[in-house]
Amino acid sequence: MLVSMEERQPALLELFSRTFQNKRLGHAYLFEGARGTGKKEMARWIAKLLFCQAPADGKPCQSCRNCRRMDEQELPDLIELEPDGQSIKVDQIRQLKAEFHKSKVEASKKVYIVEDAEKMTISAANSLLTFLEEPGAETYIFLLTTAKENILPTIRSRCQIIHFQPLKRDVMTELLLQEGIAKSDAEVLAAVTNDLAEAKELAADEQFRLLREKTWSWFQLLVAGDAMAFLYVQMNLLEAVKDRAHGFTCLDLLLFHYRDLLYVSYQQEKNIIHQQYLHTYQSMTQSLRRQTGITDQMETILAGKQMLQVNVQVQGVLEGIAIHSLQNLKGSK
Repeated sequence: MLVSMEERQPALLELFSRTFQNKRLGHAYLFEGARGTGKKEMARWIAKLLFCQAPADGKPCQSCRNCRRMDEQELPDLIELEPDGQSIKVDQIRQLKAEFHKSKVEASKKVYIVEDAEKMTISAANSLLTFLEEPGAETYIFLLTTAKENILPTIRSRCQIIHFQPLKRDVMTELLLQEGIAKSDAEVLAAVTNDLAEAKELAADEQFRLLREKTWSWFQLLVAGDAMAFLYVQMNLLEAVKDRAHGFTCLDLLLFHYRDLLYVSYQQEKNIIHQQYLHTYQSMTQSLRRQTGITDQMETILAGKQMLQVNVQVQGVLEGIAIHSLQNLKGSK
């Protein structure tokens, strides 16, 4: 791991360390949070702690035979499950349940980690309830999800739910810098996603780069109250906004620019994401008489994201934002 669990989720690491020392570790946990927040790493860390031959102060020793085998993914009593295609199927859960009843291969414990648990089919989820209702001794299961609301209430009610906070932006930025990504790009990517793999894909994605450039140009037209802001949507912006997912990303990027502008208007320059645009932001704020025009536009963008969620046409949402800006942002000058 490029960033340790102490940096990713220090509070949760301390929580589970104390829980282990007090011998109060539960049998079933539901870890929920955005991708990249360390859910799988935490589950593996707890598993390592459980199998460690010489734990100290609620932490694995990292040097015993079991710890080394965990690192090499060669410990047979740790079983991980992920979706087969688009879902976790009932046969996968049946196979997992069959493992429940087998003798432990080496240790007195068994640990199961189920990734993307929200992708279980209804039959798979119902099949899993058997273990959750009658867990075996020294048997632990960790369900990992980005959408706990998509997991059956009967499963949620039988698990201890642990929420994973998004990574701090500076931690994610440091991760990306270690991957060789330029600082100006890393800072934007750290705001867009908590998932390192997704961030690296976006960094290499020319479509994402084009979207950033087009959104920045559109933002400048919007703040200037230029009538071209409306025409720019169809003539230029839609070249980069190919689908609904791009629409969400565009609105996120636009929101970041307005947030940066608001920070600059309150002399909070150190908090802005796009440091390379600082002087442009400063020039913009000099022509604005009040900050309410900025916050009003931010609310419009958030409303636009809600409209996209209920399948309103992307072009209509973007043009609506432009119309609102032309009608209202001039009032703040």
